[in-house]
Amino acid sequence: MPFVLDSEERFERCDWCGSVIKGKPIVVKTCCSNKPRAFCSQRCYDSWKREWLRAQEQLRRRSLR
Repeated sequence: MPFVLDSEERFERCDWCGSVIKGKPIVVKTCCSNKPRAFCSQRCYDSWKREWLRAQEQLRRRSLR
């Protein structure tokens, strides 16, 4: 499950939509990725999380077969 980091690191662009981040980004790290991801808004973060969870479910279903 992704968890939100309280990072002071500067991010210029959103990893989901590619727009310039104005203000404090939402920085998230997952268990399967060592690189933190930055999002410009809660909407972008929610969209990314939905897709990420869907991919994780598909991987889990494949391993159960």
